[in-house]
Amino acid sequence: MSVERFPAPPTEPRRALADFRLEGCVVRPRLNRVVTPVETVTLEPKVMRVLLRLAERPGEVVTKEELFRDVWEGAYVTEDVLTRAIGELRRLFGDEAARPRVIETIRKSGYRLISAIEPATTREAEPAVGSGSPAPPAPTATPANRSKRPIAAGLLVLAAVAAAVLLLRSRAERSTANVRILPVTSYPGNERDPAISPDGTRVAFGWNGGGTGEDMSLFVALLDSETPLRVTSQPRVEDRTPAWSPDGKRIAFTRATPADCRILLVSALGGPEKPLAPCGDSEYRRLAWSPDGRWLALSRRDAGGVLALELLSPDTLERRALTRPPAGILGDTSPAFSPDGRTISFTRNLTDGVNDIYRVSREGGEPQRLTFDDRDTMGSAWTEDGGSLVFSSSRAGIYSLWRVPARGGEPVWVAGGGTKLKHPSAARARRLVAFENWIYEVNLWRVPAGSSGGKAEPLRLTEANDQWNFEPHVSPDGRRIAFVSTRSGNDELWVVESEGGRQTRLTSFGGARLETPRWSPDGRSLVFSARAPARADLYTISADGGVPRRLTQEASDTVCPRWSHDGRSMYFASRRDGPWRVWRLDVASQAIAAVTAAGGYAAEESPDGRWLYFTRADAPGIWRQASGAGPESSAERVTDRLAPEDWANWAVGSRGVYLRQARHGEQSFVAFLAHGAAEPVEVAPLFEQGWSGIAVSPDGEWIVYARADRHTCDIRAIENPA
Repeated sequence: MSVERFPAPPTEPRRALADFRLEGCVVRPRLNRVVTPVETVTLEPKVMRVLLRLAERPGEVVTKEELFRDVWEGAYVTEDVLTRAIGELRRLFGDEAARPRVIETIRKSGYRLISAIEPATTREAEPAVGSGSPAPPAPTATPANRSKRPIAAGLLVLAAVAAAVLLLRSRAERSTANVRILPVTSYPGNERDPAISPDGTRVAFGWNGGGTGEDMSLFVALLDSETPLRVTSQPRVEDRTPAWSPDGKRIAFTRATPADCRILLVSALGGPEKPLAPCGDSEYRRLAWSPDGRWLALSRRDAGGVLALELLSPDTLERRALTRPPAGILGDTSPAFSPDGRTISFTRNLTDGVNDIYRVSREGGEPQRLTFDDRDTMGSAWTEDGGSLVFSSSRAGIYSLWRVPARGGEPVWVAGGGTKLKHPSAARARRLVAFENWIYEVNLWRVPAGSSGGKAEPLRLTEANDQWNFEPHVSPDGRRIAFVSTRSGNDELWVVESEGGRQTRLTSFGGARLETPRWSPDGRSLVFSARAPARADLYTISADGGVPRRLTQEASDTVCPRWSHDGRSMYFASRRDGPWRVWRLDVASQAIAAVTAAGGYAAEESPDGRWLYFTRADAPGIWRQASGAGPESSAERVTDRLAPEDWANWAVGSRGVYLRQARHGEQSFVAFLAHGAAEPVEVAPLFEQGWSGIAVSPDGEWIVYARADRHTCDIRAIENPA
């Protein structure tokens, strides 16, 4: 899809973008800022352009087509991105769509600005660009000119806003006139992990061939061809994360089996495979090949279980440590070499889903942080000139592509919309970036697990197209389910009846990452973790909604909250004294005490209060110890069947423990391990589980989980991205 072209505007002298007032705020277009009575807010450039386009014609309807043309110039976006921009403006000015004071939605048409705009006063306005002296004082109004002054001022500010819109539009048109979106693949199933060849003519990727299992082979497609070349064909394996050699003749990739994961080499035309070494980590497998061909960069786990970057020679198998991330975080992943090979960008993960982009010299040293969002990023790629990086991030609430200068600075939006754009890959010889184009719909489903067996039918509890509903928890009386949803554009807490039906929103954080809501034993409130913006703390909120109350204000993360069986205390995970361990917060006294030894993570009391069950961040399994014991007490491992990354996929019932299990290439399921039993028994399937987290009804008759009702991934490419 190519963008709509506009005729080149005549060259104009630089004009000052005049500040103006709207709803008690000062709008400063040149700085992309709005000064409110309590704070200064920086807007994304395109959100500011939407505001300016509406302000150019106050009281008139500006159609969606006009906004797409003038603000996005035909770039790859859907209507969702415009809806999000309008939503950000409404939140900024305290406006409501149902009872608008500032921006009115004209159904099936567009939007109009219904609030008056006024020129900023001399004191409020920023000096004009290039101004050598302050603006002269405004003349004193006389009775004769007082009635004409508002009209004249209004005309002046409209003219200034119109000039700002025209200037921004002309600049954008000149910079994006040749942008094109190229559909690279559109096969059945999912195509993942795109890697652009150095000359920009081919894309290597993993594809499951339209199947539903985890089997995946490596393919190579020409950008202008519909038929891909199959490069690997080993059955019952997962071949992924390709990386091109600098000459474009070979591809390094990872192969996972039920037993292990290895790095291999293969010709770009297929043929014999050459094993190199074990994967550095079976979950974080992305590779990068240096431009001089000497090194592969990858992630590996150090002795403490933290992910670090290392270099592997494909010729001699020499290994060289590259980064040394601080202890207590997930670590470093997703490396990418700069075009000159001297620098490597990567993702540093505080936890799964909270990370930022860094860069480090190939010789090692202290990394430089490039982004400061503390949101989820999904890979980075260097532009062909090495001057900036394109990366995928949820920094605006949905996974889009952004660009940041290679030496740091404010990220600029590149592409996005209703789909999730992830894992960009850039060519060396041309301005071309490939990426995963995901479409998700994740809903909560209730499935039978007890005596009803197969008699009861699965029930879908939520329905929200192209949104995620996840991390459910059932109320003590079994009548309501709390969960996190992105349907408002950000993570917020919601409640739905356990039979489906009415859904109620409880929170309005507007950008925080919310996790693990848990009901109090009396069902009157919920505790949850909120990361706003960088550090996670615990909050409680009434089950009927209201203002959340902050419980912790630690120097480190506090996550995975759970109530005790009597509601007098809460358990949570924290690194407040170094390693992860479980802590207990006394609700009445606010006293905090360690409960488990180092390594403890997600904890939950048995319904009778006798035992505290918990997982560990550094080892598989579920442990238990007496609920009143401390870190010095001995704990027994109940089962070794739960992986550390499945810390949310288990629950304690009155008769035993429920936990997620998986077989390679087959559907995962919930198993029940009765007290005293040696082996768990399968009780419910987890068809297409789309997010970690299972919840069990109080009577054990049904289970709720997040199911991916739709998840398709094709590969797209942007030619000449802005």
